[in-house]
Amino acid sequence: MPVDPHSVAEACQAFVPTSRPSSIPKRWQRSVTVLLGLLLTAVPLSAQPASRQIEYQIKAGYLYNFAKFVEWPPPPLPDGSNFRVGILVDENAYNVIAETLRGRAIAGHPLEVVLLKPDTDATSCRVVFIPRLAGITPHQFHVAQPAARVLLVGEKDGFAASGGDIGFVPRGDNLRYQVNLAAAEQAGLRLSARLASLAEIVHVPSL
Repeated sequence: MPVDPHSVAEACQAFVPTSRPSSIPKRWQRSVTVLLGLLLTAVPLSAQPASRQIEYQIKAGYLYNFAKFVEWPPPPLPDGSNFRVGILVDENAYNVIAETLRGRAIAGHPLEVVLLKPDTDATSCRVVFIPRLAGITPHQFHVAQPAARVLLVGEKDGFAASGGDIGFVPRGDNLRYQVNLAAAEQAGLRLSARLASLAEIVHVPSL
């Protein structure tokens, strides 16, 4: 369903780099243009290709803002503890996302981005992002991490439809996301109506 760009910008408040539009790959130019006015920090470029750099800077902003519109089951995070976001396997994605979100906080908890291996215990995380390179499906993650009550976000085609909570999807030059409400509910997560209203809802059973 179509979404007003101004509503997307207001809700996402994603971080974007200060690169000139001419240096940004066409696929991401519109997303960057929409979000540029909401710039919160400048992020240094790494050695990886610009398209991947910008892609994960934008997705980092989405991950940060997804976390602000989700309620996790009890117990709450202890005072002074970190809000952990796990990135599975992909070191390049981890490096960009960690740098982009450096110094941020969620509900007064310092945000900590950690790199996870497939067998790393993810129960201390609130959000886990599965890049394409990880090659792990939502079902495989839940089998390996049955006790992890996390917001599971991925970018592989059909991620939400296959049991993930949120899946990124390209729509022309825009970046959108799908939400699987049944999967989130099974994990004990409450996604705000605002977050869901900006998403493509996937009506499939959770795994």
